[in-house]
Amino acid sequence: MGERPLDHVLRHNTWANGALIEFCRGLDPATHASAASPGTYGTIEGTLHHLIGAEQWYTQLLTGDLIGPRLRRDGPPPAIDVLAEVAAGTGNGILSVAETDDPGRRIKLNEGRTSTVGVILAQLVHHGNEHRTQITTILGANGIEPPPLSAWAYGRATTLSEGTE
Repeated sequence: MGERPLDHVLRHNTWANGALIEFCRGLDPATHASAASPGTYGTIEGTLHHLIGAEQWYTQLLTGDLIGPRLRRDGPPPAIDVLAEVAAGTGNGILSVAETDDPGRRIKLNEGRTSTVGVILAQLVHHGNEHRTQITTILGANGIEPPPLSAWAYGRATTLSEGTE
């Protein structure tokens, strides 16, 4: 099957997660573990854990497969290498879902709720954008220039776009 516009939306999500994880890999571990800002989810470490753990859950809802070790909300923060591995695996899994699944297929969530494949994919993208933005806010509030994560930056990084933002 040929490439579709949605593929780029999902690839951007995966690329942005990976770029942010790689940027955070270079931070002082103390900054990674403790830097926060009012109005955001928590620390950089906690927000990354939450973001990638949620994508792992969305992927499991859609495919039935757990990618990597289970990232539990109430568990210890995983190592950055584990986050990178899970983020890459869920990115590939979600792209496969978008290529082959019926967007109207209903999925059982929890507590008797259901939703569709299309809504879960939309939530995955929205949730990723929201929490990546929170992490870049934390970085900026702590005097650290965040990495560019826009779709334009994705386009330039993948040579699909040219020029500056």
